[in-house]
Amino acid sequence: MKKITTLTAVLVAGLTLTACGSISSSSSSSKASTSSKASTNKQSSSSAKTTTGISLANYKQIQVALPNNGTATTETKVKEMFGKPDQSTKTSISGLDKEATQYTWTNVDQSLSGATVTASFYGGKAVAKGYSNASLTPNDKLTTTTLNGIKEGDTLNSVEAKLGTPNAESISGSGVLSAQIINYTSIKGKSGASVSFTFTHNRLVTTTKTSFN
Repeated sequence: MKKITTLTAVLVAGLTLTACGSISSSSSSSKASTSSKASTNKQSSSSAKTTTGISLANYKQIQVALPNNGTATTETKVKEMFGKPDQSTKTSISGLDKEATQYTWTNVDQSLSGATVTASFYGGKAVAKGYSNASLTPNDKLTTTTLNGIKEGDTLNSVEAKLGTPNAESISGSGVLSAQIINYTSIKGKSGASVSFTFTHNRLVTTTKTSFN
């Protein structure tokens, strides 16, 4: 999230003083200019690396599915996007006969500020993903009126379209064995309140409110 130089002015002065100079002088100037550009490019590359992090957009690119039940993003692709995980554990996923491997990342950007991101893989394919504790701007869309407008059977996408990005999300499996949970805790004007929505097969089945009046 940071970081440039000034050799060009020196080169211009040198070229002015030696306008009739030798090819050797011109070559030296060219090398110095190339060196300056290389240094600048190296700094830019370094700066780009320090500003990278897992974004909400990249997280949403991950597709999860049970084996032979849909398209799933590969473990290789996720690691290319997210980088080296902070840790790995074993986890049980409904519909699998063996445990999956869950990786955890904390190198997030501002769109997921403060969050911990996870992705679980079975046979090299994503079967679950999630994030938790995202420190987002207090949500002014989640009011009694909007909450009353959300009904059982609504899709995950339709709920998020009405309420915005949740502070936490968990998605696993696919088809009839899929489960999705989203949780809102940064609710404007309601300190300590939270609202959770649970979906099965991408349809809302339960809404849970805590300290939300």
